[in-house]
Amino acid sequence: MAGKFLQVDILEPDKETVSAVSCVIKAGGTVIYPSDTVYGIIADSGNRAACQAVTAIKGYSSVRPFIVLVPDIESALTLVSTSGSVVLMRKYWPGPVTMVFKASRIVPDWLVSPGGTVALRQPADKLSQAILKETGRFLVTTSANRKAEPFPLTVESIHAEITLKTDITLDGGSLQSRRPSRILNCTGSIPVELRN
Repeated sequence: MAGKFLQVDILEPDKETVSAVSCVIKAGGTVIYPSDTVYGIIADSGNRAACQAVTAIKGYSSVRPFIVLVPDIESALTLVSTSGSVVLMRKYWPGPVTMVFKASRIVPDWLVSPGGTVALRQPADKLSQAILKETGRFLVTTSANRKAEPFPLTVESIHAEITLKTDITLDGGSLQSRRPSRILNCTGSIPVELRN
């Protein structure tokens, strides 16, 4: 199925497409999709091999922790050990804000940074929400570009090497009004902006 392209309405994603994506993710596959930020790659965060595949697709030589998409605050709280995190989650989510917290013991080691943190985000768009609900999994995500390349806002701007190595590419049109998520380090008493 590698390199398969599907059209998707990002405002009203159809059940068939969401189901196809869910099946691929549950089977350990990878998907390029139009997120509420830029075009990204998603996979099952609990599947080490799937996360390693994302690492290879991105062109990295070693596994690194990616952002984890969560469906809601309640489930996100199981992944963090930072006190007061719920207040910040309620302030910024759902939306294009990634927050870095101290990881709880249940977070797989491949999702935890060397500093013992995990990066989480609850997306606001209907497509991401539908995929999270259908899969019932936390999802790793990263932009669908190679290192040092621009963040992709159209399927056409994604390098062929990436789409060919990914099981499904969802084409939701241009995302020209969007940008990468803001990143906040929330491990201390005051959030520190890492990316605006």
